[in-house]
Amino acid sequence: GFGFAVPRGPAAMKLGFLFPGVYGILLSLLILSGNFTDKLLCIFCHQDKYTLGNFGEVWANWHAIGCAFVGMMNLSVAKDEDAFGPGKRQVAINTVFIYGVWACQNTYYCINRPDLFTPLMWFNAIFCGIAAMLSFAAAQAAKS
Repeated sequence: GFGFAVPRGPAAMKLGFLFPGVYGILLSLLILSGNFTDKLLCIFCHQDKYTLGNFGEVWANWHAIGCAFVGMMNLSVAKDEDAFGPGKRQVAINTVFIYGVWACQNTYYCINRPDLFTPLMWFNAIFCGIAAMLSFAAAQAAKS
């Protein structure tokens, strides 16, 4: 493996929803902070290159709300495992998809666009990958 153990059973269920939930909320808050200051966002991107064009604030706010939704869905399952019944497995599968896509996108940009992003962006790519893997473990645990 990769030198770490993926949790199984009830631990997989709890961590598989808790980590993606908390990380989604944190991502949302980070993105929304851009409405007030670019200081936090520019930890991850080069300030002189930071622009989203004429619709940047709109796109960023939409993305922030999407991150919050992913976070809230996962936190709701982590808080009450019975809340979604068998649907919690689908929540986990959907979370694998979104964090997996984000991990791939962020990794691509870290490798191919270092002119836009600082090395700290690797943490976001890695944490998105971890969230996807933990969600996969939760989906597997929910199957049994």
